[in-house]
Amino acid sequence: MALSPGNEDAPPDLWFTTFNPAGSSTVVLIHGALVSGLYWDLVCPHLPSSYHLLVPDLPGHGRSRAITPFTVDVSTRLIAKLIRAHAVNGVAHIIGHSLGAQIAIRLAATEPSLVSSVFVSGFEMFPRTALTPYIPYAAWTVSRLENCIPRSWVRWAMDGADLPRTDPETCTLDLCRQLVSPESPTQWPAPWPARTLIVAAGKGGFIPTSDHPHDALRLMQIGRELNPETIAYTHPQMRHPWNRQAPQLFAETAEAWFEGRELPEGFVKL
Repeated sequence: MALSPGNEDAPPDLWFTTFNPAGSSTVVLIHGALVSGLYWDLVCPHLPSSYHLLVPDLPGHGRSRAITPFTVDVSTRLIAKLIRAHAVNGVAHIIGHSLGAQIAIRLAATEPSLVSSVFVSGFEMFPRTALTPYIPYAAWTVSRLENCIPRSWVRWAMDGADLPRTDPETCTLDLCRQLVSPESPTQWPAPWPARTLIVAAGKGGFIPTSDHPHDALRLMQIGRELNPETIAYTHPQMRHPWNRQAPQLFAETAEAWFEGRELPEGFVKL
């Protein structure tokens, strides 16, 4: 579903898809870098039909690629606008993966009235170094090299993760610069009140990255300042893109957290 801007001066709204419009509560799923909302296509069928799902494409990505430049702040504001306009009662549970995890936490910190609870995986901070200006070129190159690898090889190397090829129209050098070397570097968030589950995948991976448990722990410490229920876990068998590796487990984990039940087996507290 595509939305039109309300007036010429307002930024365009995010493109999004929606499922289960009669659901009693809303879940917003925020994808990571260089993909789109389609990255959730394996997870959504495993979420209960009682959840109304909103799946946006972030600025610069997918069918929102015309919204530029990408920034975490702009993404957060546009997702807040999406929730106000389309979520049940104007509030939602939030799922964020990788880059989407940063946006999910920023949303919880800056728009707490819109957020019921949060589940993030693959949250990482990337401090500036002398190599930072060169990383966008590496990201652009690696994405194209990865596209040349047969998907069966990728699934074997990533324990069955079904990783789609990167869309070269989305993965531009400009977008890589905006993501990896932004003018305003991403900062650690302020504390936020929503109860939050933070997951760091336990297995490393050359495609696309490894999660950082120390970032998950620090994020948990910040979150606990306003909500002591915020907790961080790892799963020793999961890799960074485990929403593509074990989508049913990912969906069951989200549902268990949102409903206040025990997590599925296999998770270990950090």
